[in-house]
Amino acid sequence: MKHYIALADCDCFFVSAERAFNPKLENRPVAVLSNNDGCVVSRSKEAKALGLKMGEPYFMARQRLPEILYVRANHDLYHATSQKVMNLFQSFTPDVEVCSVDEAFLDLTGTKLLYKQNYIKTAQMIRRAAWEKLHIPVSIGLSTTKTLAKLASDKAKNAGGVFAIGSAERRKILAQTLINDVSGVGKKLLLKMREECIFTALDFVMRPDYWIKSQFGTHGTDLKNELSGISLFKVTPVGKAPLSIQQTSALKEFSRDIEVLRADLRRHIHAACRKARREGAKATAIEVMLRTKDFKVVTLKEKLPCPSSEETEIMPAAMRLMAALFTPAITWRSTGITLMGLVYHSDEQQDLFQTAQKSDDRLGKVLDELEAKFGKDIVHLG
Repeated sequence: MKHYIALADCDCFFVSAERAFNPKLENRPVAVLSNNDGCVVSRSKEAKALGLKMGEPYFMARQRLPEILYVRANHDLYHATSQKVMNLFQSFTPDVEVCSVDEAFLDLTGTKLLYKQNYIKTAQMIRRAAWEKLHIPVSIGLSTTKTLAKLASDKAKNAGGVFAIGSAERRKILAQTLINDVSGVGKKLLLKMREECIFTALDFVMRPDYWIKSQFGTHGTDLKNELSGISLFKVTPVGKAPLSIQQTSALKEFSRDIEVLRADLRRHIHAACRKARREGAKATAIEVMLRTKDFKVVTLKEKLPCPSSEETEIMPAAMRLMAALFTPAITWRSTGITLMGLVYHSDEQQDLFQTAQKSDDRLGKVLDELEAKFGKDIVHLG
């Protein structure tokens, strides 16, 4: 059975989420900064037009382009917005595979009968709903395989928001597509392809199967099949659970005061633990990070006695690590916490010799309920 797959990609997602939250940012040049205010991680089209580069350090961008509005990343907002977007996608088809915070594959097979229209019109309907209900612009690529849908999604951004690659135009599009623009072609594979005079996607699919198998193995034959319209990778709705959770951001003012750093780290620990509880995860280890004014990073890790997502259990260990890292002669710009080695409810095991030791998550649940009812950061741990 032939499947019809869409890749929906939210345009400039962090900026779009900020604009959905604050409409006053619409039509203004906006850039979102990384957690530590170090560099640009998302740009509006207006900021791109002014010449702002992705990954450009903030201190350089601010001096060069002061007219751009620079916004500190708000990952709680982005997570909540992403959830709304994915829920909207699932209202059109249950087969949604979340790839990242701003991207998902949708299997539209069968929706032709449901909506009594072709798949391009259904994609346009999904895109329109995302804008009208959530104010999030989405580009959608359509084809019969994931690889071709990804390629179509990249082209959709400059083609009115929806682009389809069917059998009739596939050969022409592959001839126009550089092989390094194909998803799944990494640096090592690209180097070998160039040695074999493969420069476009069509150059690759025109090579014989036996030759591709001998030169590039199973990955090469799978890639050729996908580019030829033969679907090998199905849309799988269950996403892969993250192995770690990180929270970090720059201080409002650089500091040498350890109490200022401790207060900032407590805030990050609370945010990370709240997210872990929301995901049903517990950390088996933590890593504390301090970043100097000059962007040098120092870190220390510690294994926890038992898996936990509780501030009361993670805080003491984190503060010990901070004390070991801290030097009063250094000016610090940011702190951070990473919850590592996450285990989930179905995977969690207790040590055979520590059966009496178990994380008590009642306090965390109470904190989450209070914040859900009265607002974020309504309660602080001392």
